[in-house]
Amino acid sequence: MIMKMSLTGIAFAACAALSLPAHAALTASGVACDGQGTTMTSLTGYLDCSGAWDGNNLNQEADVAAQISSDWGLTGLTAVDVTGGNNGSTGTLSFATQTGLFVLSLKAGNAFSLYEFDGSTVVGGISSIDYDTLGVGFIGPAGNVHFGQGLSHADIYAAPVPEPETYALMLGGLAALGFLARRRRPD
Repeated sequence: MIMKMSLTGIAFAACAALSLPAHAALTASGVACDGQGTTMTSLTGYLDCSGAWDGNNLNQEADVAAQISSDWGLTGLTAVDVTGGNNGSTGTLSFATQTGLFVLSLKAGNAFSLYEFDGSTVVGGISSIDYDTLGVGFIGPAGNVHFGQGLSHADIYAAPVPEPETYALMLGGLAALGFLARRRRPD
């Protein structure tokens, strides 16, 4: 069944969509992500950190994406879990080599922090990071400040890398366009 919508109906739907609440912003945990002696900020390729935030980055994907965009202008990033077997307050995260800008999220306790890195500043890119969770702190219900909790998970937010099939498809499309353009050209 095909449904027709009147101009009034379209206007009503547009107004309703505009009145929907935007996603909630992240809530700062009250702790600085570069504080408490964390070594994260001294790593090669490190650029900046974005707060320690309450909760779990995986449960707030839209808010995390908005924060990354607001802080660093990065959009269209895909999150990939790089935790491996790490669950301590220190360790090494290994992942696919990053040769451009990316964001590392560390979740520990009831908070997570976001760290921006640039793999282009490191010869060969960045494929591992020695981490600590000292910049991932939170204030507990009794007002206690918690630092250095065990790692819950770590995620890399980076631009997706196209598969070889994507390049082949793109080249095929460009070849077809070239062929059509050549055929239409008057002699």
